[in-house]
Amino acid sequence: MSLLQTSRHLIARFLGVLFSRPLGPADQQWVNGLLRREEAALFWDQDPIDQRHAFAVARRVEQELGEDRAALVAALLHDVGKRHSDAGPIGRSLATVLDAVRLPLPADWRRYRNHGELGAVDLERIGGSPLAVAFARGVVLGDEPFDRATWDLLMAADDA
Repeated sequence: MSLLQTSRHLIARFLGVLFSRPLGPADQQWVNGLLRREEAALFWDQDPIDQRHAFAVARRVEQELGEDRAALVAALLHDVGKRHSDAGPIGRSLATVLDAVRLPLPADWRRYRNHGELGAVDLERIGGSPLAVAFARGVVLGDEPFDRATWDLLMAADDA
């Protein structure tokens, strides 16, 4: 992602944070209906802002794929690694910018920037699906048991 793309993405996410609201009862029920107990524990341990983002990604995926549980779970859990960092919205934004220009980051900001790997490890620990683990990590190795179209849709839904 270029610095300009990163800046646009950060501004959009930051505005989303400012106007985000917690999930309502119907949305909570939808999430809980999809996730196993261990998955739900990770999801609900996230900041409400990250829950809202993951929910929006999952709903975009649902519009395209319908009730593809594996893809919906991957969408809901892709940012669970952010739980390991206490960086707030401003710290997250600064961490992304500083990382983009290759400047050193404080430890908490490094955990935020490494949230994909941290989340993938969390998901592996609870027996998460290969798709959920790969999407959290943000990397396709080429031998995963899921199709590329699903992967591409997840990536597009997260970037929207």
